[in-house]
Amino acid sequence: MSADTDVYKDVVKASQDEIVTALTDFDHYTEWQSGMLECTVKERDDAGRGTLVEFYVDAKIKKIRYTVKYFYDLENAKMGWDYVGGDLKECTGRYQFSPTEDGSTEVAIDIVTETGFFVPGPMKKLIRDQSLKNSMRDLKKRVEK
Repeated sequence: MSADTDVYKDVVKASQDEIVTALTDFDHYTEWQSGMLECTVKERDDAGRGTLVEFYVDAKIKKIRYTVKYFYDLENAKMGWDYVGGDLKECTGRYQFSPTEDGSTEVAIDIVTETGFFVPGPMKKLIRDQSLKNSMRDLKKRVEK
């Protein structure tokens, strides 16, 4: 099985700071992220942001628990995570933020995943695409005024 890569972009009517605040509010993910059953911060950096985070999600075909290590390069409009362990074989992600002329922010998310268990190709793509779209939709609902 090979890892799947997807990039999804959308414009969010909020500043980078507002978006990052929502994305790093792990303690409240279950309130606004679809399919999020649990989210536990295991370690934080000096700024109080989650750096080691465990997720338990309903991925439709199976409930999955995994842990990732976050990094923050906000001066360069980036943040992301690397897979540490859990029920997946691989799960890494990168956010890139680009301001727009109207004060909104283009958010690009680049995710690489490998389930480590068999999922038919068309179903895997459908689940992955829907997950990315739902995640962005949920973010927009959370931060847009």
